[in-house]
Amino acid sequence: MKIVCPSCNYVGESAAIAKGSRKLEITLWCCFILPGMLYTMWRQSRDGQYQGCPQCREGKVRLISRKDWKTYERSGKLPTI
Repeated sequence: MKIVCPSCNYVGESAAIAKGSRKLEITLWCCFILPGMLYTMWRQSRDGQYQGCPQCREGKVRLISRKDWKTYERSGKLPTI
């Protein structure tokens, strides 16, 4: 889905970003096997992820309509890959 990020002004494709903390996940795996496994499963599920900005990880982004996307393409404001 095409987005505009209000924080960093990124224009482009959104990314699936996992909720939670990687450090907590590793700690749970090292100390407690079952909670670590459950936490990892939650982070990889649909409920544990959100669509957001790939640069700043902001979750409150604005979706772009097809018409607006064409305007960004013509003006040359699209991010380079």
